[in-house]
Amino acid sequence: MEGNLSTMPLVDLLELLHSGRKSGVLRIEGRPPLVLRLQAGEVVGGGILDWEGLEAIAAFDLHTPEGAFHFEPGLQSGKVIRPMQALLGEWARLNDECRRFLQAIDSPSRVYESLDATPPFDVFVGGRSVRGAAKAWGVPLIIAMERVWTGLRSGDLTPLGRYAWYGLRIRHPQARRKPPEDGDLSQLMDGRVNLGELVAAGVEPNRLRRYLIEGIAAGDLLFPGRGWLLRDLTWELEHTPAPPS
Repeated sequence: MEGNLSTMPLVDLLELLHSGRKSGVLRIEGRPPLVLRLQAGEVVGGGILDWEGLEAIAAFDLHTPEGAFHFEPGLQSGKVIRPMQALLGEWARLNDECRRFLQAIDSPSRVYESLDATPPFDVFVGGRSVRGAAKAWGVPLIIAMERVWTGLRSGDLTPLGRYAWYGLRIRHPQARRKPPEDGDLSQLMDGRVNLGELVAAGVEPNRLRRYLIEGIAAGDLLFPGRGWLLRDLTWELEHTPAPPS
């Protein structure tokens, strides 16, 4: 089975697979892409590249207006994440809450700082991303986003001009394999400097975001964490103002 979400919305597609008790892998093209594994009409796994689970699934827009899909039948293993109707309801709720919080925080990778060492914002002393705070608190990402949203409104948190992915060192497979050209990101990403150093050296952040998105989507950049990074980068492009021309 294949088609496009422009003619069969994702909710309708999942309800069709559920009612038919279908087993197999559903792949949806998009930025980011989504993979869902179904057994007897229930979702037993899936996510965005190497970022898997309900949190990753719910980071995909349930009501995205378009995107090619392909369903490949086959037995799948795993525990049902949620019964289908409960999953769709929770997915929609998380989508709505995420959109609301992103209006203020623009990305879970955004780094915030607090000068107050009093819980819960003590984890931000010295600077920490929303994703980092979620791990420090031991809570789902959406809860961390809500706390940061609250901290911004109360004045307890201040956004810093960097993102968690600035600390990544990524080696492009073409690095040092071809003659260098000025501004060639494939050569600049040689694994010796982190992405934040490239920004500090003058690489425009949105240019770097687009390059990373293209490289990850094409399969040229393979590294642990590329799933959540792809999701965060696309969110940032949606919520970060373009620099003046």
